[in-house]
Amino acid sequence: MTTNASAPTQVTERRTVDVPGRSPILSALQEALPLPVHDGGNGNGARRVLSPKRPAVETAGLADAFPYYAGFSFDWATSCISNTQLKGVLTVLDPWNGSGTTTLAANTLGHSVVGLDRNPVASVVAQLRCKVPMNVEPIRFSSLRIRASARTQNDPLNYWFDDITTARIRAWTSHLEHASPSNRTMGLVAAFRAVRSLTKYFEGSNPTWVKRASENEERLCFTHSEIDEAFFSEQVFLASRLSSVPRTSASVSLLTADSAALPLATNSIDIIVTSPPYLTRIDYAVAYARELAVLGIDVFSEKTLRKALMGTTLTRQASMTPSLLGPMAEALLSDISQHESKASSSYYMKQAKQYLNDLNSGLRESARVSKPGAEMHLVVQDSYYKDVLVPLAEICIEEAKRYGWELQEHEMFPVKRLLTTLNTSARAYKKGDVSESVITFTRRKHD
Repeated sequence: MTTNASAPTQVTERRTVDVPGRSPILSALQEALPLPVHDGGNGNGARRVLSPKRPAVETAGLADAFPYYAGFSFDWATSCISNTQLKGVLTVLDPWNGSGTTTLAANTLGHSVVGLDRNPVASVVAQLRCKVPMNVEPIRFSSLRIRASARTQNDPLNYWFDDITTARIRAWTSHLEHASPSNRTMGLVAAFRAVRSLTKYFEGSNPTWVKRASENEERLCFTHSEIDEAFFSEQVFLASRLSSVPRTSASVSLLTADSAALPLATNSIDIIVTSPPYLTRIDYAVAYARELAVLGIDVFSEKTLRKALMGTTLTRQASMTPSLLGPMAEALLSDISQHESKASSSYYMKQAKQYLNDLNSGLRESARVSKPGAEMHLVVQDSYYKDVLVPLAEICIEEAKRYGWELQEHEMFPVKRLLTTLNTSARAYKKGDVSESVITFTRRKHD
C-alpha cells in the first residue's frame, strides 16, 4: 500500500505480518474490530434481570462478524426470549433490528422472527448472522482481468481510496452481484470489514464519525493483490465463525423498513426484543459511511438515508409538524428550547422533537402489530443535552402506556462511559449519573 498521507504503521494484531514502513494491511484483518463506546457497569449485588451490556469483546452469536453499534448482548436477547411466560412457537419482532442480535437469538431457540432496520448495512450483516449456512466457501477472483483504468468518478469509495483501489473494490462488489445469495452476503460483510480495516487512518477519537481525504494525495492506494488478499482473508475468517452458531429451520424475515410504518399485520407478534436508537445525536449513516459506500450509497452528497434514520443529526421538514407526545416528552422539549446555549431553541429542539416523534411512532406501531398479552423488552439509556437530563426510560414508559402497553418491570444498570465525553465542549456542562434500563411490558388484553 502506498499513500502520501502520514498513515500509522502499527495496528493491534491478531496475527503478525511484517510490512515495514507501510500500513499493515494484513495484520489489521480479522482482528476484533472495536465496538463504539457503549459501556455500562455490572454493578454489585444480585439482580433479577441479566445486564444487557455487551462485553468489550463479544463472540457469542457471531457478534464479532462486524462491529455494528448494538444496544444489548446476544446472551441477554436469548435470555429474554427463553424466559418468556408465553408458550409454544412464538413470532418475535425487533423493529430496530440492527445487525440481527434478536433475530439470531430467536432463531436459535426455534421461534419465527422478523427483524427490520432502515440501514441497509445492518440488514446485510443480519443476513450473514441469520441466514448464511455454515458450509459456505470463500470465493476468489484474482484471475479476472480488471482494467486498472476503470472509471470511478463520483464513486463514494473515492472519499478514502484512489481510483485504482476503488476500481478493484468495485470489481469485487460487481462480481458478488453474480454470486449465490450466501456468497454475496458473506462477500459484502467481508468487504465491510476489509474497507474498515484499510481506512483506519481516517478514524479519529469519535467512533461514530469518519473523516474523508481532504485532497487527492491523502487517498489510499493498494495493489490489486493486496485488495484481493484482504477480501479473501476476511471471507475465510467469516466462514470459520459461521460454524459457531447452530441455527434452526424456523422462519427468519429480514426487511429494510421503517419502524414507524411496520409492514406487518395487526395482532401478529408475540414478543418484541429491541433497543431503539438513543437520543445521543449519533449519525448512524455517517458512522457507517464506508460500508454504505461499498453498497454504492454516498451519504455525504445524497442525504435521503441520513434524514430517514432515527436519531439523525439532520432535520426533516416533517419535524415541524405538531407532535402527539406525552407530558414528559413535551417537558424535555421545553427544557431544551429554553436552554441558554446557542441554537437550543431552534435546531437542537427540532432535532429532539423529531427523535421523540420517531420513538412515539415506533412504539405505536409496535403496539398495533402485537397480540393482546404480548411482551415487549426494551433497552434504553438516559443521556444529557448539555446539563439537561434526557430521561429516556421514563419517556418510553409514558409513551408506551399511551398505546396499551402495561409496565411489568424496570431494571436499571449504571453507565460508566457516555458518548458525550468525546465532545470537549459538552464536558463543560455538569452531568449526573445516568442509567441504562431494561423495561418489560405486556400488551393489554382489552383496551
